[in-house]
Amino acid sequence: MRKLLYISFATAAIFLGSCSESDFAEAYRDPETIVTTTVPKQFAGFMKINFEDVIPSYWNYFTVIGSTSLSYTQAHGFVNSTGRYVVGEAGKDRWNRYYKFITQYRELEKVMASLSPADQTANRIYMITSTIYLYDHTSKMIDNFGDIPFSEAGKISFTAGNYAQAAAKYDSQTELYVKMLDDLKAFSTELNTITLATGVETVFKNQDLINKGNLVSWKNYCNSLRLRMLNRVSSVPTLSARANTEMAEIIAEAKIVDESSENIAFRVYTQDTDLDTAGFFDALESGNNIAPKSMIDHMNANSDPREPWLFEKGASATAYVGLDPALTSGVQEQLIANTQIAIYNRSVVSKNKWLPGTLINAPEVNLILAEYYSRNGNAATAKVHFEKAIRQSIEYYVRLGDKADVLTWKPTAEPTVAEVDAYIAKINFAGALTAADQLKLIAFQKYIHYNIFQADESWAEQRRLKLPALNFMEDETSSIRKTPPTRWTYPNSERVYNTDNYNKVKDKDDLNTKIFWDVK
Repeated sequence: MRKLLYISFATAAIFLGSCSESDFAEAYRDPETIVTTTVPKQFAGFMKINFEDVIPSYWNYFTVIGSTSLSYTQAHGFVNSTGRYVVGEAGKDRWNRYYKFITQYRELEKVMASLSPADQTANRIYMITSTIYLYDHTSKMIDNFGDIPFSEAGKISFTAGNYAQAAAKYDSQTELYVKMLDDLKAFSTELNTITLATGVETVFKNQDLINKGNLVSWKNYCNSLRLRMLNRVSSVPTLSARANTEMAEIIAEAKIVDESSENIAFRVYTQDTDLDTAGFFDALESGNNIAPKSMIDHMNANSDPREPWLFEKGASATAYVGLDPALTSGVQEQLIANTQIAIYNRSVVSKNKWLPGTLINAPEVNLILAEYYSRNGNAATAKVHFEKAIRQSIEYYVRLGDKADVLTWKPTAEPTVAEVDAYIAKINFAGALTAADQLKLIAFQKYIHYNIFQADESWAEQRRLKLPALNFMEDETSSIRKTPPTRWTYPNSERVYNTDNYNKVKDKDDLNTKIFWDVK
């Protein structure tokens, strides 16, 4: 059967149930074969279907971000192979995953619409929270591709299986960002007053795979996502005033993820389902587990306490060494083969089956706040958030090792307060006298903290800020792209199956086309 990728049905069985350690048992049937469903079941199925985009997984790392975002940000070291700056099939895999995801969301909308007005009101929380989650992933799609099908996408069941009628137009990336910011602002207000009936509250808690029904966490997630998106568009002339005003309003309300206890993540609770990171070590250790030079050099020079928690020295090396991107591929490969290059820590990272799927966390939010205050001339407050973010980031990576099953490479001692203080003193935010100098420090801490776990955010921020200033060897053999691209290209299936709509955006379908917020 011919499939338009953005309207295709989900094809895998999806396990639902509670976010407790033992209850992921109830099977969910996809919309193509479904006879009856309920709002709670459809909600959990929607949240679950794209978990591999969030929880560290073989598929996402090896197939998608390993050859794209992680290389373009130098979150890992990579060999200077031919064609390394061309997105290729990786974009198709992310595209397919997202449009299966949005199809589940449309089915949730459809089920909600079939309810009585009273039941729609009672179940309103499912639409609010599912849309927040949808917008988080939609913003990432825009940040990678630009214009995307959205408003008409995922509606094949609304057309009784008529593929031609279900073909979706591409929506403007700028207009979509504005719509999402408008809606998220409204959701934030609505979450202040919404109350759940006892029956709804119990079921919602069981089906909420992220926040376990905690409305405060959903409020924090909503506002922190707003902060991220507003900060991303803060240099766009038509949106800069709004960004500044609304960020100030969010900060004043103080309902954001600025403490580590408030981190929003898709957590692993059991190894009895596929909601775990068991395949992640294969992706790293059979793909690319190599440490990048820029990050390692910084850590070496400043005694970064995160270094032994994130990396191991090469087996034949006496110091941490990152792979130099300025070397030829032959020299790089020989260094790797001789085990002279550092790798990601196997206990804490690659063999850790309990890694959370990060959605947004306190170090990220505090770095956003540091940038906001610096941009507005308040260096003292920027410094407070900057240093808080570093402390939280160090603690974050140390805590990743708490549930490690393989302890062989786990550091034996946690960083002391004195070691953390010494690192912060070396970074010396107070010594950065201009906003431009402060931004360089903030951007480098984003680079370290995002690491391999938030590749989409890291790549977006590096394109937006043009920081940190990383060096890449040009791919002289490529006639398509010699340096990292500024966007991903659309999969070929869009040219074939969504031809009319694709033709309206094909002039933008180029690795050199910038996303709308990329204005520097």
